[in-house]
Amino acid sequence: MDLVELLQQAQRLTNETKMDTEMPGVERTMSQVLQATQELHSRVTQTGTNDLQAHILLGSKGVDLPQLTQKLETLSARQSFEPLDPVTDTDVQGYLKNERENAILSVIDETNRSIFEAVERQKWRCIYAEWGEEKESLLNALVGPHQEDFPDVQRQMVPTAMADAPTPFSRLNVIQQLYAKEISAYNVLHIQGAQRTNLVTTFARLAQQSFDDSLVAEMWSVLEFMADVTPLSRNIDPIKSRQSATQFIQQARTYLERRYKTYMNKVIEQNLVVARRGGIPNVYNLVGSYVGVTFQQPQSLCGLHDVTNGRPLWPLVYYSLRSGDMGAAVRYLKEAGTCPDLLKLMTLLKMGDRDTSAAKLEGQLKLEYNNKLHVCTDPYKKAVYVIVLACDPHDTHAELMRSIDDFLWMQLSILRGQDKRDYNIEQLTYSGLQSLILDKYGENYFNAREKTPLYFQVLALTGQFEAAIEFLARTETNRPHAVHMAIALNELCMLGVPSSVKQPLLSAEPDDPPPMKRLNLVRLIVMYAKCFEQTDTEQALQYYYLLRHFKAEDGTNAMLNCVSDLLVENCDDKMLELVFGVVDEANPFRFTGGIFDELHTMDCDKYSLAGMVGDELSKRSSYESAIKLYFIAGQLDKALRLVCSLLSQVVHQPSRPGSMRERLGAVIKQLDAALAERKTDVEAHVIVTYTVLSQVKEFFDLHHAGESRLASDILTNNRLIPTNSYEVDECVTNLKRMGPEVIKVLPDILLAAMDIVYEEYVSQRDSSGSGSVYGDEAKSESKEALLRHLRGRAKALTNMAASVPYRMPSTTNQRLVQLEILMH
Repeated sequence: MDLVELLQQAQRLTNETKMDTEMPGVERTMSQVLQATQELHSRVTQTGTNDLQAHILLGSKGVDLPQLTQKLETLSARQSFEPLDPVTDTDVQGYLKNERENAILSVIDETNRSIFEAVERQKWRCIYAEWGEEKESLLNALVGPHQEDFPDVQRQMVPTAMADAPTPFSRLNVIQQLYAKEISAYNVLHIQGAQRTNLVTTFARLAQQSFDDSLVAEMWSVLEFMADVTPLSRNIDPIKSRQSATQFIQQARTYLERRYKTYMNKVIEQNLVVARRGGIPNVYNLVGSYVGVTFQQPQSLCGLHDVTNGRPLWPLVYYSLRSGDMGAAVRYLKEAGTCPDLLKLMTLLKMGDRDTSAAKLEGQLKLEYNNKLHVCTDPYKKAVYVIVLACDPHDTHAELMRSIDDFLWMQLSILRGQDKRDYNIEQLTYSGLQSLILDKYGENYFNAREKTPLYFQVLALTGQFEAAIEFLARTETNRPHAVHMAIALNELCMLGVPSSVKQPLLSAEPDDPPPMKRLNLVRLIVMYAKCFEQTDTEQALQYYYLLRHFKAEDGTNAMLNCVSDLLVENCDDKMLELVFGVVDEANPFRFTGGIFDELHTMDCDKYSLAGMVGDELSKRSSYESAIKLYFIAGQLDKALRLVCSLLSQVVHQPSRPGSMRERLGAVIKQLDAALAERKTDVEAHVIVTYTVLSQVKEFFDLHHAGESRLASDILTNNRLIPTNSYEVDECVTNLKRMGPEVIKVLPDILLAAMDIVYEEYVSQRDSSGSGSVYGDEAKSESKEALLRHLRGRAKALTNMAASVPYRMPSTTNQRLVQLEILMH
C-alpha cells in the first residue's frame, strides 16, 4: 500500500466520522501522517499481531493485559505443589501459614501415592487372574491323559472333632449327584445285559424336573431334539455321517419352526380381540390370526405387494413357511391367484417331487428373481422366493430378522448340497453355514461369555456338538452339563472323538471337513472325575467305566489306565478293599466284593488291573504296595522278586515294631501259604533265592535274640558258610547259583557268623580256668580241640571272604581278620 492510497483512505474515514455537532477538526500534514504510520508499524512488528489482537480484545472488556501478564509471571506452578521451606525469622503468622500449606501438600502427596499403589495392585491382581485362567486352559489343552490333569482342588474345612470312623466330605454338588446316580443306573443296565435307556432323553427329563434352571433345561431340550434321529453304528464316523445326512438340518428347522409357532400362539393370546381366532386349529388359521395382529395398523402395510382387504399376501406365505407348513403357504397363494410358476413349484416341493420339470421351473424363477425381484420393496415376497429357490445367501433380510432364531432358520432354509446346480447363483452349504457361525461370527459376535446358552444352542442347531460342548465345559458351572452331554452323545455314537486319547480337548483330523472338530471324551471325563475321585471313588469308577471302548497309544484300555492312575496315587488298604474286595477264605488268590467285580468287561478284569497297578508302583519304587497288587493279580513271580529285593536290604536289621522288616514278615507268611498251592508258577532260581533269604531272616532273628547255636544250625543246613577250610570251595560254588540278593547280604552273614564263633571261643576259653586244680587231662584236651575247631571255623570264614568273586566291603574284611587274630 503506497502513501496515496493511505491518504485516500484517511480522507474517507474522516468524512464517515463527521458528526452534526461542532468538533474541532484534526488536520495532519503528510509528514505527521508518515510519522504516525511508522510508529504504529514499529509497535506491530515488536509485539506481534497476536499480542496486538489480544490487547484490543481484552482492552474492550476492561482488562489491562500488561498488568495481568506481570501478575502471572510472579506465580510459580512448581513452587505451588512442592513442600514449602520453613521460615527462619520470628514471623509467627508466616510460620503458621507455611506449616499449614506444608500439611496440605503432604496430605495431597500421600493420597496421590496411595491411589497410585492401589491402582497398581488392582492391575496386577487382574493380570494374575487372567493369566491363571489362561494357564488352566493351556494345561487342559496340552497335558496328556497319563499325567496329572491339574484339577481345580479347593480347600476343605476339616473339623477338629472327628468321628470314630470318619468319611471324607463329598465334593459332588446336588446336580452332580443326580447325574452320577443316572450314570450308575445306566451302567448297571449295561452290565446286566438289559436294554439301555437313551441317556440324552434321561438327562433332558432330569433337567426339566430336578434342575431349577430353565436355561439348562432348554439346552438339554435342543440337544434331545437334535439327537432324535436314526441311530448310527459305531463303525461309521459321526462327523462324516453328520455332514452328509440331511436329517440334522431338518431337525434343526423343525425345532425352530415349533418354537416359532409357540411364539405366535402367545402373541395371539395377548390380542384375542384383534386376532379373531376361529376355525380349525391349524397353521393356516394360526398364521392368518397372527398376521391380523401384526399388520393391524395401516402404516405397517407400506411397501407390501398384493394387499387385499387389509391383508397382505406375502406375510401370510412367509409365516406359513416359517411355521414349517408348505401346504398353508400353497393354499394362500392359490387363493390369491398370483405367481402361478411359484405356486406350481411349491406344490411340487410339497409333494416331494424334484424331477426335471421342477428343476426347470426353479431355474426360470431364479432368473426372474435375479432380474426383477432382487430389488423388490416387499421384504416378505423377496424372502419367500429366496427360501423356495434357496438362492442369494448374502441377503441379510434385516427387516424380517427379529431374533437369532429367525436368522438361523433362514440360513437353514436356503441350504443346498454341493452337487446341486446353482444356475450361476451362489448357494449356501452346510459346511458354509457352520463356518459362518463358528469362524466368521464366533464368540464375540454372540457375546458368548454372557449368553452361554444362546451360543450353545446356535452351535448345536448347526450340528457342531463338539464345539458346543467344549465351549460349555470352559466354565466350572456348566462343566457337569457339558460332560454328561458328551457322554450321552457318545453312547448314541453321535460324538466325534479323535483317534488318539492324547489329543487336546478340541482338535481336528486331517481329513475332517472344515470347520468340524473332535472332542477328546477321555480327557474331558478324566478332568471332571479327578476333582472328586478321592472322596467319591465309587462314582469316579462309574465314569471311568464309560471309557472301556477307548484305547491308549500303546494299545492299553483307557478305563484301566484311569483306574490304575487312581490306585497308584491312593494305594492304601481301604482303597484296595473298595476296588478289589477282600480275600476269599477258601481261595487265597480270589478276591470278592470289590467295585471292580461289577464293572468288569471282556477286556478289563481286576486281575489285569492289579498287575498294571503293580507294574506302575514298581517303577515308582513303591515296592511294598506293588507286592500287594502282584499278590492280588496272582503274579507270584513278580511278588517274590520284590520281596527278595526288600529282604536283602533289611534282613540283617533287628526287628522293630512297625518297621519294614516286621511288615515283610507278614508278607512272607502269606506268600508261603500261596507257594504251597502255586509253586509251579514261579521260576526255580527265584524260589531258591526267596527260600534262602527267608532262612537268613530267621537266622538273624535268632542271632539278635541270643540263640547262637540255633542260628548257626540254620547257616550250616543251608550250606551258606563253611565250618572248616575244606568246605570253602563248596560254599562259594553254591553261592554262585543263588541270586544277587543273597550276595548282597553275605557280608552281614559272615560278620554275624564270626561274632557267634568269637563269642563261643571266648566263652570256652574263659571257662577253662574255673575247674578243679586236679582237672582231668582228657577234658582239657577236649576243650583245646574245641578251641582249635573254633579257630578253624574263623579261618574258614576269612578264607571264604577272600575267595568270593565279589568285592567285599573293606570294613568287613578288617573285622573278620581282627576277630581271627584275637582268637589266636
